[in-house]
Amino acid sequence: MSSQKELIDGFKKVCICRNVKARTIMSAIMQGNLSFEALRRKIGVGTGNCKAKRCRTPIEKRVKDYKKSLEKQTENPPV
Repeated sequence: MSSQKELIDGFKKVCICRNVKARTIMSAIMQGNLSFEALRRKIGVGTGNCKAKRCRTPIEKRVKDYKKSLEKQTENPPV
């Protein structure tokens, strides 16, 4: 179920003004762009007409969640 949800979520537009999908944002985050400003420079999120009023919060949440998942992996490495 979660993989199906993740697949569908990947197609959702997060930055509507620039037509950037969640999958693109997550790919950039996994490449090491771990702040909104880094993502803005890399893929142009938040540079549209609304000036990040709609997308900044959900993008920052994705970055925060990704950082938390990295912390959990280092705390509990796979055996």
